[in-house]
Amino acid sequence: MKFTHLLLPLDGTQMAERVIPVARGLAELGAARITLLHVLEYAAPERKHGERHLREVAAAEAYLRGLAARELAGLPHVDFHVHDEAVRDVAASLAEHVQELAPDLVVMCAHGNQWWKEWLQGNLARRALHASTRRSLAEARVPVLLVQPGADGQVAFPFHRILVPLDGSNAHEQGLVPAAKLAIQLQIPMLLFTAISPGASLRGSHAAATAFLPRTSQEVLRIAEEEAAAHLEGHVRDLRAAGVDAAGRVARVEPARGILQTAEEVKADLIVLGTHALSATQAFWARSVTPRILQMSRTSFLLAPGQDG
Repeated sequence: MKFTHLLLPLDGTQMAERVIPVARGLAELGAARITLLHVLEYAAPERKHGERHLREVAAAEAYLRGLAARELAGLPHVDFHVHDEAVRDVAASLAEHVQELAPDLVVMCAHGNQWWKEWLQGNLARRALHASTRRSLAEARVPVLLVQPGADGQVAFPFHRILVPLDGSNAHEQGLVPAAKLAIQLQIPMLLFTAISPGASLRGSHAAATAFLPRTSQEVLRIAEEEAAAHLEGHVRDLRAAGVDAAGRVARVEPARGILQTAEEVKADLIVLGTHALSATQAFWARSVTPRILQMSRTSFLLAPGQDG
């Protein structure tokens, strides 16, 4: 129940390098192997994010070798890989390397205040998740730890509490296993949270009935809360049996608001999100709770692809 191989895609910028203390900490706690990866970009600009851009194989290899010696000294298993043929689609190349190198966790840094917009359009991390869903069902799907610097530009690590929003779908529950791995590796608690939306949860025949019978609406919501609580309790028992300090909570609130409020209340600095919408249409993705949380929260995220990812 620990991560054993971490893949760090790096583009040569100081922003990307901010994930290194996170990876080092996880490697030290779990004796994990680290692979540093750089993909050469075709017709790359001389500067990226205001910094010199790596445009040649020798320069990229020297950069990764120096970074490993300087920042990861003392770790027994550190490798690096430079894709030596410049590619036009760096995101697609990263997705291919996720399959080729077979990590069990990809660790990346969110770039800038508007990174979530790039995410919605299909950036590196999202493409990495797509790659993991193309692997056979017998293989573990690869989650992405998306580290987000705070307002001061620094990364807070180690994490102190994990929040796992669940809505009863298999895709979101896919995040339970990687979340439990992190909780065990870091020895921190997990809170499972389900939001029962007062309006959106009442559809079809329920919605028609409650238009005339307000008490029926409250009864439907009460039953939904009881079922959600029982569902969470089952997961909590399993997690505790595995050695995780886990608890569950159900609230009658709009999901995105409830997740954000709960994260703030319990001081969760890592939110686990299922990514079943990644292979759906843009319209479906746009309606998902996930991008709203990504946009509005300043925490880091563990993004876990579900079987329908």
